[in-house]
Amino acid sequence: MERVTPTGAAVLRMLEVCYAPLPAMRIKASGYGAGGRDTPGEPNLLRLLIGEESAAAEDSESIAIIETVIDDSSPQLLGYVSELLLASGAWDVYRVAVQMKKGRTGVQVTVLCRPDLVPVLRDILFRETTTIGLHWRVENKVALTRAFQKARTQWGDVQIKIARWPSGKVANASPEYEDCRRLASEHSVPLKQVMQEAMHIFASDSSKEL
Repeated sequence: MERVTPTGAAVLRMLEVCYAPLPAMRIKASGYGAGGRDTPGEPNLLRLLIGEESAAAEDSESIAIIETVIDDSSPQLLGYVSELLLASGAWDVYRVAVQMKKGRTGVQVTVLCRPDLVPVLRDILFRETTTIGLHWRVENKVALTRAFQKARTQWGDVQIKIARWPSGKVANASPEYEDCRRLASEHSVPLKQVMQEAMHIFASDSSKEL
């Protein structure tokens, strides 16, 4: 059957309508219109929202979340799969113990990634784990601006990851783990000592700039 009138199709074409997630917006008005035809199993309704994009929309981006629960894999296997997912482009992978039906203990694997990587990462989960089903969704992600600055410790350089508010003020700063781990291993010093000195030097350099 026809789902739209010729006039409706012309209006949609003129407005260059496209399918996309609803943007972050301040809604000014909304309305519903009901058609005269009864479609079995589906409401014959049209919803219209009118509003202005909010400031958050400028900084947000789409993020895909893939989840599956597994109750018959070893921790070593799941650790290996996590490394594969990260190497294939996942932003992050984390595992949480969950209680399943019939008293079974399982592990929920959650993967965060770009929406276009869902097919690739989904196939890795099916191929490398024992799961037979998963679900995924797309949400909005907002992140502070990030930059890196070197801290010159007595053992070598450590990159400091800096997150800033839109105003430019530092919201958070932390030393890169891999840099600190490498220097601690090379010079046989405690990891916490390297991290503490890197942050002390960063704080000292920042105060000089002020």
